Amino acid sequence: MLKKLFEILKNPGIGTLLKHPKALFYPNTFDNEHLIAYLRANGAKIGENTIFINPSKSFIDRGRMDYITIGSNCCLSSVAIIAHDYSWYTFLDAFDDMLPDPGGEISIGNNCFIGFQACILKGTTIGDNVIIGARAVVKGKIPSNTVWAGVPAKMVCTLEELYEKRKETRLSDAVYRREHIRKIKGRNPTIEEMGMFGFLFLERTEEMYEKYIKNIIFNGVKDAPNVKNNFFATVPIFSSFEEFLSYEITHTTD
Repeated sequence: MLKKLFEILKNPGIGTLLKHPKALFYPNTFDNEHLIAYLRANGAKIGENTIFINPSKSFIDRGRMDYITIGSNCCLSSVAIIAHDYSWYTFLDAFDDMLPDPGGEISIGNNCFIGFQACILKGTTIGDNVIIGARAVVKGKIPSNTVWAGVPAKMVCTLEELYEKRKETRLSDAVYRREHIRKIKGRNPTIEEMGMFGFLFLERTEEMYEKYIKNIIFNGVKDAPNVKNNFFATVPIFSSFEEFLSYEITHTTD
């Protein structure tokens, strides 16, 4: 028993255990960095800036890791990636026959978001710039620049269509966040509480970026270069935070 405990402790290292207690029970999956290193060491191909949200709750097919390819700049939330089919075991008793499964490759392109508890099955190829909804079950070829959801997953819209829809609700989304804080806390929100909605009203200066945007986590990292570049390449809609606080949405009818 003591020998087994020593081996567990030795694997992540005592320093790591002190910093990350979950490493005792999840030595290869307690954080994103260790999960990706573990996958790569066992044959999976994982691009740069890809993150698993809550990696200890993600299931990655350990018997078929070399069947799995995931591109760069992807975000996967407590997913299941299953590159085999073990249902053939029923054939032995039912038909007295062995028909083992060879597995099937799974490829996820660049800049994809795989939603909470989505399940990606063997023989699936997902293109670039794809969004998969929460708890979707995905199999087959998923074209680039599309949005999918459901069981089985079906195409909901193109990525451009979703983008245009979200642009239309940009201001109403910010107001919803503002009003939620007013309702819950009985006061106006702070700039920090508005998070990335700060893009709507912050002056484009290094001081504003350092103070309000730099430390916001985007896809698992702070001070993300693409976030910084976008901050300085765009202009705010409002001239100040105070103007945003006083903004009211007006509804007109034709």
